[in-house]
Amino acid sequence: MECFKYTNEVFFFITVTQIFLLVLLLSASKSTVEADGDKTIITKLCDETLEPEVCLNCVLSDTSRETSNVSDMTHSILFCMYSQTTYAHATADHLFQTTAAVVLKEVFRVCKDVMFSASNTLWDGLTKMEASDYKKAHVSVRLAHADLFQCDFAFMKHGKVLIPSELLNYMVEAKRLFDVAQIMFLLLD
Repeated sequence: MECFKYTNEVFFFITVTQIFLLVLLLSASKSTVEADGDKTIITKLCDETLEPEVCLNCVLSDTSRETSNVSDMTHSILFCMYSQTTYAHATADHLFQTTAAVVLKEVFRVCKDVMFSASNTLWDGLTKMEASDYKKAHVSVRLAHADLFQCDFAFMKHGKVLIPSELLNYMVEAKRLFDVAQIMFLLLD
C-alpha cells in the first residue's frame, strides 16, 4: 500500500506540473499575440507621422508604456524628446566649460541655457500629459521646439561657427521627435 501512496503523490505532482506548464505556455502565446498586435498598432500610428522610424524606435524602446493608445505613445515621444534635450544641454554645458574662445563660449552659453529651458519645459509637458491636459502639454512641446531654434540662431549669428556634431545630433533628433509629437497631438484632439 505504501508503494501505491507514493505513486499517487507522483501522479499528482506530474499532473499539477503539466497544468502549470500548460497555463504558462498559453499565457506566453497570448502575450506574444498581444505584443504583435501592439506593434501593429504602433506601426500604423507611427506611419502617420513625418518621421515613422524615429517614432517607432522611441515608442518601442519605452518599456514603461502600458498601452498602445495615442496618449501613451505621445507621452513616450515627449519623454524621448526630453531625453534628447537633456543630452543636448549636457553636451552644450561641457563645450561651454572646455572652450576658451570668447565667441564659442557665448554661443555655448546660450545653447546650454536654452537646452536646459527646453528640457524643463518638456518635463512640464510630461506632467501635463499625465494629467490628460493635452493642450497645455502641446504648448510645452512648442515652447521647447522654439528653444531648439534659439540655440541654432546663436550659431547663425556668428556666421562661420558650425554647430559641433555631438550637439547637433541631439538637436536634430529632438526636432524630429517634435515633428512626430505634432501629429500625435493632432490625433489626440
